[in-house]
Amino acid sequence: MEQVMIPPAWVESHAPVATLLPPLVPHWAWWATASGLLVAALLLPRRRQTHAVAVAALAAIALALAGDGLVDDAYIQFRYAAHLAAGHGPVFNPGERLEGASGGVWIAAVAGVSRLARLEPGVAGRLLSLALAPVAVLLAGAAAARLAPGSAAPVAVAWAALATPALYAASGLETAAWGMALWLLAAGLARRTPGLAAAGGALGAGVRPESLVLTALAVPFWGGLPRAARAAVAGAATVIAALAAARLLYYGSPVPHAALVKGVTAAAGPEAGIRYFLRGLLEWWPLLLALPAIWRRHREALPVLLPVLGWTVLVVARGGDWMPASRYLLPLLVLLAVALSWSSSRVQVVAAALLVATAAWRLAPWEEPGRARPGDLWRAMATHRVQCRWWEALGAWLKDHLPAGTRLAVGPAGAVPYASGLPTFDLYGLNTRVQRQGGVTPGHTLWGLPEAVAEGCAVVVPGRPLSQSEDLEEAYRAARAEAARAPALAELYRPVLLLHPSPRSFDIRRDLIWVRDRPTPGDPVSLDFPSSSR
Repeated sequence: MEQVMIPPAWVESHAPVATLLPPLVPHWAWWATASGLLVAALLLPRRRQTHAVAVAALAAIALALAGDGLVDDAYIQFRYAAHLAAGHGPVFNPGERLEGASGGVWIAAVAGVSRLARLEPGVAGRLLSLALAPVAVLLAGAAAARLAPGSAAPVAVAWAALATPALYAASGLETAAWGMALWLLAAGLARRTPGLAAAGGALGAGVRPESLVLTALAVPFWGGLPRAARAAVAGAATVIAALAAARLLYYGSPVPHAALVKGVTAAAGPEAGIRYFLRGLLEWWPLLLALPAIWRRHREALPVLLPVLGWTVLVVARGGDWMPASRYLLPLLVLLAVALSWSSSRVQVVAAALLVATAAWRLAPWEEPGRARPGDLWRAMATHRVQCRWWEALGAWLKDHLPAGTRLAVGPAGAVPYASGLPTFDLYGLNTRVQRQGGVTPGHTLWGLPEAVAEGCAVVVPGRPLSQSEDLEEAYRAARAEAARAPALAELYRPVLLLHPSPRSFDIRRDLIWVRDRPTPGDPVSLDFPSSSR
């Protein structure tokens, strides 16, 4: 098996998106700062609610920097934004109109910030989402203050301490914008301000396709809704209709292809969804103390309660998600946080304090796993960040060693295609139409491997986890397992073991790719990788 050495310096210097935040301050310093700020916000006197909310917003920034969230899916949106900013349109590959990212107008926002600030799209996306995290906390405090006097600080602290907003605040995904939109909607409803509510509904519909479900489930209550709620539904419905029409004209489908794949074609089923829900429950269980308040005011909350519960059931039924925390359950978390403002002051403080303690334990930046050690959610996200750093650097390495126009086939279709800038076949079928069916994890089965081989892709990057041991036989077994999925792979491609010596135990030190030996007729690609041994 051919072996290629990629030096550690390459990875550190060619992954500017993944390495954006750690140079500011070590994760431990941000975690300690966030924990102290959250406690301080809780201890401020009730007459200092405004100050407490501001401190909670600062804590949200610090906790986001400590979490340093980043997942490969964010790079898919960065690639769309890069092509949009370059004039190719919101596409994965120039000339191929298929919507494999579900960020909607978020992609346009990232492209706009990238052009205006002259930043790399990935950097612009991460900074933009980070900037929105404290805004959501401020809006949570504003909504709570109007719903119940004295509840602004506990609700703001509760939201700032939740792992989901913290872990995704700096990821560059649209999660932070969606959370902000939901709280903008809540603030508009609480203050009975139609314009504010309509803006929240419209923004939410613009950044996440599930707003279609929430809006549809709210429509039956139209006759009993107050003006602000009607404005929110109307704002969401208007944006949904406009985006559906634009998608139909541009992509030929009113719904993102990624939403269809993850939500229908590759749905994992309710068993996986229940596990997803229960894992998330360990993060936000203190919010359940607000359930009695929902019961007492269930008639008033019904127009919001049923759409949110309907969406939650749908998430569970389709299988949840493979990423850490409760990203798809944000509407439920906002509803529970709003209900917290209806609870007694003692319940509010207890719930917020428990959430701060839970966050401090589960988001502690502790790299080494252990049965009783903290940081399980931080490590889960850090694993994704380490993968992103490796794949981003690998994409830059492929760009440096391959002729322009070389077609890749990639499993993790985010960081590698984004950093390489090369035309790419998405093996998971989100950004490329593939025919294979099945899989147990939403949207994450290498359905397209035979199709990619048939298309003559020059390099295949499956992205499957490879043991980081020094056992070369294990790498051979992994290569044979990949070849078994598509027999033509072993006939037309040679396995290349990428070696990355790193002093970190928490790192990727080896990976496996396939390089085509006999290009298809008309394929001009001739690969010449510098190798250390064969």
